[in-house]
Amino acid sequence: MKIKTILFALLMLLTLCSASALYADTYVVGNSTFSLPDGYTIVEQANQVAIYNDDYVMTMYEGPILNPEQAKYKRMELGYDLIGERNYSFNKIKINQQNYNKNGITTCVYTFGKNNKTYIITLNVYEDQKIPEYENNPVTHIIESLK
Repeated sequence: MKIKTILFALLMLLTLCSASALYADTYVVGNSTFSLPDGYTIVEQANQVAIYNDDYVMTMYEGPILNPEQAKYKRMELGYDLIGERNYSFNKIKINQQNYNKNGITTCVYTFGKNNKTYIITLNVYEDQKIPEYENNPVTHIIESLK
């Protein structure tokens, strides 16, 4: 009986340790908080941050934004090639995603509102690198964890 109790306690401890490793760091940007898995570095300036690791570079902005349609034309005027756009809902959040290419970099721009705040998150990858799918996309993790 004692061995079963000790084994059960070790199993519970292992489960707790592995669950806490999924989202180890909580960040504050403006009036919002969000979580990211370990391994990311964050540089903050006012209500905008740069977030990066060995695979991805992201920026995140909280505050007033241009209409996504207006922003699209401004980016195209700056030389960004629009390679795709879609509107979709994720956990009742309406998201506009615009993908661009410039100088060998694919930039995915996610514009959305959550908790009565507006956000723009960009994800930058090399053009020969695949855009991460939902479960592996760090932007998805940020959107889910925003408070």
